[in-house]
Amino acid sequence: MRSNNNVLYLAGLIIAAVWMGLFAAAAAESAGASSQAGPLSHRLQAMEPGAAWTELTNANHQAPPVPPEWNRTPPTAGEREKFYLPYIEAMADKSRDFYTRFPADTNAADAKLMEFQLLLVPLQWGQTKQLARVEAAANSLLNDPAISGEKHFQILWNMALNSPPNKSRPLFQEIVNGAAPDKLKAAAAAELKKLDALGKPLVLRFTAVDGRSVYLASLKGRVVLVDFWATWCPPCVAEIPDVKKTYDVFHAGGFEIVGISLDKDKDKLTQFVAAHKMEWPQFFDGLYWQNKYAVQFGIESIPAMWLIDKKGLLRDVDARANLGGAVQKLLAE
Repeated sequence: MRSNNNVLYLAGLIIAAVWMGLFAAAAAESAGASSQAGPLSHRLQAMEPGAAWTELTNANHQAPPVPPEWNRTPPTAGEREKFYLPYIEAMADKSRDFYTRFPADTNAADAKLMEFQLLLVPLQWGQTKQLARVEAAANSLLNDPAISGEKHFQILWNMALNSPPNKSRPLFQEIVNGAAPDKLKAAAAAELKKLDALGKPLVLRFTAVDGRSVYLASLKGRVVLVDFWATWCPPCVAEIPDVKKTYDVFHAGGFEIVGISLDKDKDKLTQFVAAHKMEWPQFFDGLYWQNKYAVQFGIESIPAMWLIDKKGLLRDVDARANLGGAVQKLLAE
């Protein structure tokens, strides 16, 4: 997580709850089916643009009530995604309903932005069924004269981040070559650096925080996850159960993990790793975003999960969406 990698703006508490894991489970105790009818509606009820915009923005800032059992047992990433997906899709449809019915309204462009940003979330989960709609929304925004300057390049950025390498490379290049803000240009250049590293050996050698020697080249014959993360990063912490599950399932069959921690406090890191029974080695230098390997490999946001194949070649720089499936596929090669 890092500000320059965020989408254009947060679309209310739905997105915040999904990414940050901030679940108001108590709200579900008193919520009935009727209270969920509004958030799950795909159309706005108001007939006048001002009232419709108020309805849309109010809905956008209303977090849906979550299952009360989440208060007792935290959900897995898959359970969270399954729960929030209908709400996200309903909000995206409400946004489209607004700008379709009121195309000349001054808020139409913002409604398009809202739809686009919401549709990105399932894409980031690895769900591609609405990819064509996301691309159409992006093209509509990029051709809208009301969307210019930094917003234009932010849209390119978000599409590039959520596209396969053959599509993302020209988008990142357009940002680098265009009049984008310097920070965004630097981030796009870092992403191009990652894409250039695909298919090549990754050089990584260090002494882990627990004293173990780590040399990536010595792990040839095994599939390795290089996990860039930090204890202060809520999305990173939310991924840990899935990462541990993948490790437990595939470790005996040839899967390893190497952690690259962007923490600043060594004691906090070691205590966290011990408490969560994370058995793999961790690199730590206390330099935060200036972490040696984060800088070397152009890491601009975390969590970032890179997969190395049995030949020691970097095969995937975005393994979060389907980590278990990606590991299984590489192990079968």
